[in-house]
Amino acid sequence: AGLPQRADLVRPPPTESMALSMTTARPAALSSRVQSGIASFRAPVAAPSRGSLQVMAASKKKDVRLTITLECTEQKASGVGGMSRYMSQKNRRNTSERLELMKYNPYLRKHTLHRELKK
Repeated sequence: AGLPQRADLVRPPPTESMALSMTTARPAALSSRVQSGIASFRAPVAAPSRGSLQVMAASKKKDVRLTITLECTEQKASGVGGMSRYMSQKNRRNTSERLELMKYNPYLRKHTLHRELKK
């Protein structure tokens, strides 16, 4: 006697006004957010200035710091596939010769000598 009947568990079908309100509510809310500017609230931020150290437009020849590629010297002779390479920077004035560093080679699983590549 206390159990609900099957007819009580079924929802009535939505009316026409309910169907229209469900389809139009989302785009209207979205367009009002875009119109009010919530979607683009971030203002452009200027880069921090470093005073006299900041160089605005230096030519490529006058750059003191160079980006270089270091490549493993033992990889080709070992016959293991792949090539261990690292990107680094060097100061052209302080180190004019080619850079050589001991770096980890994940293919050989050990530290090996890596030399700077020609450009």
